[in-house]
Amino acid sequence: MKILNITLTICLITFMASAQTVHTVDNRSQSGALFTDLQDAIDAATAGDIIQIHPSGTTYGNASIGKRLHLVTLGHDPITNDQGLTAVIGNISFFGTAANSEIRGLTINAIVLGGGTANNLDGIHIIHNRINSAISAGSANGITDFWIVEGNYFTTNGTALLTNADGWLIKNNFMFGGVSSLNVTNLVTNNIFFSTSNTPTDNFFSNCTSTIISNNIFVTNGNMTEFGISNSTNLDFRNNLTYSYVGNTIIDLPGTNNLNNTNPMFVSAPTAEEDDFYNNDYHLATGSPGINYGTEGTNIGIFGNNFLFDPQGRPDLMPFPTSLTINNNIVAPGQNLNVNFTAEQKQ
Repeated sequence: MKILNITLTICLITFMASAQTVHTVDNRSQSGALFTDLQDAIDAATAGDIIQIHPSGTTYGNASIGKRLHLVTLGHDPITNDQGLTAVIGNISFFGTAANSEIRGLTINAIVLGGGTANNLDGIHIIHNRINSAISAGSANGITDFWIVEGNYFTTNGTALLTNADGWLIKNNFMFGGVSSLNVTNLVTNNIFFSTSNTPTDNFFSNCTSTIISNNIFVTNGNMTEFGISNSTNLDFRNNLTYSYVGNTIIDLPGTNNLNNTNPMFVSAPTAEEDDFYNNDYHLATGSPGINYGTEGTNIGIFGNNFLFDPQGRPDLMPFPTSLTINNNIVAPGQNLNVNFTAEQKQ
């Protein structure tokens, strides 16, 4: 088993950029990875390095990142691993000079600012992750601007993202929760906001000012009749869609070209389980009013604007294992273990 794990690590690394050092982390017994502790790998890495985190049945705990790093794994859905495992992280905190870091494919509790001195945290990229609590990492002091948060699955019903920094792009995410403290420089586009609340109002936007909100789909299978805008002013809703799966009439969104109380016609989202994220297909079916209805002429929702949204959270640059066959289960000392390993890359 140890030899097999090492072999898989080598196969995965060949897909990564050769100019960057790759540090492998696996906290399973006899894994063969370079590190068993995630923080040790982070501390040992040099700015620009890749931290390859293997799926495991044990959490990797919290991580503090003070330099530009790329953390990546196979994806956040257990289907991406033949053992039904994912790489689970507690809280990721940024400090120091972690500007332009990337976090891809992980299951994360929360992303926050760390307790250490922060000099430059601009341009961080959070993509294809499952986030169970929130991203709470904004700052008004000009060192956490221009983050890109895209392709993520937010599971919380509360505030999923809070920032009062400038230039954040929040796009192509699936969100059960809302966003807070955005300003005129932030853009919220091509997301799906899903409410399961049984109260009349679910506040998806709070304490926001003059933010452009475009090409999103707002749907509910609860009893709500209004997608709430709490303590927010001058929000600019463009080319969004609202719909209630239980037949309630939802109060029209303010703004222009919004499709109010209109079925988005997902490919596969049965009315009893519309929020079953991993088993549903949120592509727009043929005939959907959201096809090519976006402000830029592409579809609204998470697959719009030509984004490769992946429900399993597989990073764009990573292969997805499709088969693993051991041809000789019994190996004598000195003989080779013959393994056929195949993988596909997202297109």
